[in-house]
Amino acid sequence: MESLKPILSAYAGVQRQINDINVQVNHLRDERRTLELDLAALYATSREELPDKINLATSGMTFSVKRPNQWKKGWSLSKKELKSYLDELLPSQAETVMAEIVKRQEEKMVETDYGFELKMKN
Repeated sequence: MESLKPILSAYAGVQRQINDINVQVNHLRDERRTLELDLAALYATSREELPDKINLATSGMTFSVKRPNQWKKGWSLSKKELKSYLDELLPSQAETVMAEIVKRQEEKMVETDYGFELKMKN
């Protein structure tokens, strides 16, 4: 148990730092979202034709605009949504198909390494 204490203490310290940084990152994401809303409003209401791509020389980045109805978001499907689609499309087989999909997916998700979690006290 004594050998565990220094490592666990360091682990908790790193986790606290990660939590603090995540708070900052979430704040920056909120700021970015506000700026994206400003950009969307500008692109939607501008009388002049604004470019869809701008090379930003100082940062080496490229700013790209994805116009409405011209792109698709990435997606994932929750088990609940999948179940709903299966119930609708294959009403008599939905339970069997869903069970097989879950079984196959869960087999791929079994981890072969240790996992660790640190939770805050209630």
